[in-house]
Amino acid sequence: MRFSPRISALALATAAFCTLASARSGAEWLQLTAQSKLSLIQAIDNATRAVPGSVIEAELDKGDQAGARYELEVITPNGESVEVWVNAVTGQATPYKNDGKAKRKDLQRLERAKASLPQAIQSATTHTPGTAVSAELDNHWGTTSYQVNVLQADGVLMEVKVDAADGRVIRAKRD
Repeated sequence: MRFSPRISALALATAAFCTLASARSGAEWLQLTAQSKLSLIQAIDNATRAVPGSVIEAELDKGDQAGARYELEVITPNGESVEVWVNAVTGQATPYKNDGKAKRKDLQRLERAKASLPQAIQSATTHTPGTAVSAELDNHWGTTSYQVNVLQADGVLMEVKVDAADGRVIRAKRD
């Protein structure tokens, strides 16, 4: 099968634009964290009290008119994926949407993970001091891992990879 260079260039340009459009500057992250009264770990705790299970993804977001919120994906004990929103000021957790059966890759990664997402966040922020603004269960070069984004006091966002098997930091780099 042959691909047109024009179509390939368009696909690359679209991917680059989407990546840039979703990126936040250090100043935007600092503004969001200043509004928040909860840490990412506290948001995870509140979410799993509202929807029991394991959080595989969590991110601080500017939300809507209600202000800053955490958006989390919880995998329930029966294998469903539920999006939970946690108000970053009040801590109120609200199940937002049940997405049905969780993806197989997420279930497999969760099965291999011995460290929890809060443990990974703790490891990441011990290694790279700052405020965790997002974290997710991921895959790094064939190893089930967590990616934790840590905002440092100077507004620099660091990407910290944590091994999901033992909770040790694999690497950290500027995001």
